[in-house]
Amino acid sequence: MAPIIKTTDLDKYFGRLYVLKNVSLEVTPKEVICLIGRSGSGKSTLLRCINFLEEPSDGMIEVDGLQIHPGIKGKQRRQIIHDIRLRTGMVFQEFNLFPHLTVVENVMEGPVTVKGMGKAQAIKIAEMNLERVGMSDKRDEYPNRLSGGQKQRVAIARALAMEPKVMLFDEPTSALDPELIGEVLMVMKKLAEEGTTMLVVTHEIGFARDVADRVIVLADGEFIEEGTPSQLFGNPKDKRTQALLERYREGQSSQEK
Repeated sequence: MAPIIKTTDLDKYFGRLYVLKNVSLEVTPKEVICLIGRSGSGKSTLLRCINFLEEPSDGMIEVDGLQIHPGIKGKQRRQIIHDIRLRTGMVFQEFNLFPHLTVVENVMEGPVTVKGMGKAQAIKIAEMNLERVGMSDKRDEYPNRLSGGQKQRVAIARALAMEPKVMLFDEPTSALDPELIGEVLMVMKKLAEEGTTMLVVTHEIGFARDVADRVIVLADGEFIEEGTPSQLFGNPKDKRTQALLERYREGQSSQEK
């Protein structure tokens, strides 16, 4: 099966800082991949390069057959980036909801403004996706009346409303209080069960163990280890992976006390 996401020798510099180093990745349709690693390892930058929120410094990116490499310039490049963004739904650490719009208006905003969809059809799509994330009863509320977990579920519905081929999650639970994390992870688990292709930056090891098809560990901008959850969590080979998992376990134990 052809990959729906492919990066080849992807590099990213911020000034002299070398953040991603020759990263090559393939994601097949319906696959769930979790990216883990210490802060600053390049996980979020990789996601942001895939949908061009960050401009890659070098290498090739392909999403659903659309390919960009450094030789493509100008109007052609801008059009391909636009089309790639239509195919990649992004969920951020912060929810980035429009405070002056209701829940349903937030979710329908993309289909109306980006796709030019009629309002009636956009409302139907928004309501369908709010139901998918368990937020139908809050359709007419404003974001300031929602909990963090509810805001993130609306943000997921907003991304789904664009009918993307791939969902990118950038630490979607890191801004949430511990008691609210579970409701967001439950929605993500449901999406995985529905066959949604997902690339997830996370420190929620339990979620990765239960849901991921593959787990990839990053350190200093490189992939240092990857495998199935049972392989990677059960018998990590790299000492940096072993140390990372120990830190995660210690953090989880301190939260439970």
